[in-house]
Amino acid sequence: MKDFFNGVRRHIGRLDAEHLREQYAHLSDELIALDTLFKTISLGIILLDEHGEIVKTNPAAKELLGIAPADALSALQIPLGKAMKRDVDITYPEERTLEIKSVPVEAGTLVYIADVTSERERTEEELRIGATRAVRDLAAGVAHEIGNPLNALSLNLQLIKRSCPDEGGVDECLRQVERLSGIIQGFLQALRPSKPNLVRGSLAEPIRSCLATMKHLFEERSISVTLNLAAGAIPSVALDSAQMEQVFFNLLKNAIEAVRDGGAVDIGISYDDNDVITTIRDNGLGMDGEQVVHLFEPYRTSKEHGTGLGLMITSRIVRDHGGTIGVESEEGKGTLFTVRLPRIERRIRALKG
Repeated sequence: MKDFFNGVRRHIGRLDAEHLREQYAHLSDELIALDTLFKTISLGIILLDEHGEIVKTNPAAKELLGIAPADALSALQIPLGKAMKRDVDITYPEERTLEIKSVPVEAGTLVYIADVTSERERTEEELRIGATRAVRDLAAGVAHEIGNPLNALSLNLQLIKRSCPDEGGVDECLRQVERLSGIIQGFLQALRPSKPNLVRGSLAEPIRSCLATMKHLFEERSISVTLNLAAGAIPSVALDSAQMEQVFFNLLKNAIEAVRDGGAVDIGISYDDNDVITTIRDNGLGMDGEQVVHLFEPYRTSKEHGTGLGLMITSRIVRDHGGTIGVESEEGKGTLFTVRLPRIERRIRALKG
């Protein structure tokens, strides 16, 4: 379309009335075709201007959201001029999961809305087929090769501890060996996942445990870490503490790798009527729209030695807890991860309903 206008503009001085009518008819046909596509496509589309006002939207957006897009904007919390991807659970006119993506464009912010309910409900066996098949075989071999020396290290460290009970560093070494073993098991769980053992608890506990383990990593890079907890008692959630610690470990590890020395990571726990909300924000390198869109897919990584499985495992664990995970990022300005887990009271209401 842009090439068409540029061509007409260059030659308009040499076009007679007949040629202008032909070009106008051609343009009219193109616009009608594009408008028909815009109105009939199943993907919801909303174009926002720089102030967050709706410039254009299609019928699919209203159909997917269940209400007028203008009424839904405040709940969607679209970051203007930033790339974003998150899942949103809605209950009206029926229960389903929507994937919301935003991409900065010259005219403002373009928002895509897609129904991913069936994709989310797909079995883990189906998800393993294809892209993850090769990794499954590799993971089994790697786990075996690394597991044996780790067992030997653990045994020898226990012997050292018996002969030198006052050596405080041995306990930390044992803890790190156990963590390595847990990482290997988590690698396998991405392909042979185990369901979480859900018990009532607070999200503050796995976060504090994770921060204690990673304290030296932050200190050696002079990265400041702040933990902001909501006033009053944080509502309980149903969680597997070990699996949620793995979620926060993965997210904080990503933050450490994204920020420069002397950077900052802010962690917050808040809540609303339905969920307990954990946010992890860094002031690191950030990501472009392409990276954000494919962030939770296997093999998608910008790290030189990364596998792209860490965030895939993280996303699966959060989904198995009945929650959602979203990300907002802007190149050069950092990244924000948001994890939402349903409050115990919300689960009880859902069961009674």
